[in-house]
Amino acid sequence: MLTMFENLHYAVRKMKTGLMLFMIAGSGLYAQQLEHLDDVQNVSARGNSVGHMILGNTVNYSPSSSLLGNNQPCNNTDPGGNPGDVGCVNFTYQGQQVSYTTVRGGDGKIWLQQNLGSANVAIAVGDEDSFGDLFQWGRWDDGHQLRNSPLTAAPGPNNPSGLSTVQGAFITGSPAWWAGFLATDTWNATNIMDAKDETSVDPCKAIGPDWKMPSQSEWAGIVSAEGISNPATAYSSHLKLPAGGSRGSGNGDFSFVGQRGYFWSSDTSGLGGKYLYIGNTIANASAGAPRGQGASVRCIKPSSSLGISETKPGNSIAGLYPNPTNGTLYIKAGSNIENVQVTNTLGQKVNILFSNDQIDMTALPDGIYLVELTLKNGQSVSKKVIKK
Repeated sequence: MLTMFENLHYAVRKMKTGLMLFMIAGSGLYAQQLEHLDDVQNVSARGNSVGHMILGNTVNYSPSSSLLGNNQPCNNTDPGGNPGDVGCVNFTYQGQQVSYTTVRGGDGKIWLQQNLGSANVAIAVGDEDSFGDLFQWGRWDDGHQLRNSPLTAAPGPNNPSGLSTVQGAFITGSPAWWAGFLATDTWNATNIMDAKDETSVDPCKAIGPDWKMPSQSEWAGIVSAEGISNPATAYSSHLKLPAGGSRGSGNGDFSFVGQRGYFWSSDTSGLGGKYLYIGNTIANASAGAPRGQGASVRCIKPSSSLGISETKPGNSIAGLYPNPTNGTLYIKAGSNIENVQVTNTLGQKVNILFSNDQIDMTALPDGIYLVELTLKNGQSVSKKVIKK
């Protein structure tokens, strides 16, 4: 009898310890606290969850941006004009208010520096908290993108109009999700009321009207500007792209988590949708996959690429290259150049050397500049230039 009471007392003590661990796991401190405890832990990339064994019962805890993300105050300030400058933005995701870091890319445009559904900016290629969710092409934030979402068959009709019957579930099997693969299908609507047979809601629109899913050309532009060629350079870029892997449309299994990156674009393809694929030795912005595949979403705010204007009159200027430039900028114009002026993103004039249709910007710090040319035919031309 004494042994029974001793065992009961021990069990109660373990239950208290387990409750404390569960409470710790609900705070941003759980990761460092559990380093020094002997509890059995199981970190699952497939479910994006952490299972803690407490007296034989598994308590599942799924990290989210609201619990593990950046809790610093955010005033929705855009990044500065230099590549790598950061800002932040508030929006609602999965029904909760979240704050995400934004960054000025090497292409001069503003990007999220986090995947949708992530807890933080990546601190390593394989940082699980930065992987975020895996969306199916043409679907919005309805819970299907969570890594532990249940599986379901395709809805009827098998297009955005039918998604109300499968909310929160990841579509697998045959027929595949939105299998018509029409080139005229779009993923750019603002809210669910706008979803139609051929048009779906862009999950990036939840951030604000100026935000959107990147196009194939925008992915190609940032890959070139940042020199992305594999997972290591994707992570070292200003976008801090992690290797979140993908989720299959056949049975919902996960592939290459922590090894490769898959990032949807808004473009369609003959296979379904296009995405940026980052493999061991390649970064391909033209890759295609079935729309039922789960891939990461990284949003862009192209309308705020600069706080200065750009004019494009006719064919008076045929080229201003290379852009981005390491220092020397060459001008190919259809008319003789009378004057050159270069200003930074604050509108301040900076000193440069100009001769023989060449602008020497080597003395300027890296950043984005507005080059204004006055031509002898009376026209003025302004071009945005990135100095790297």
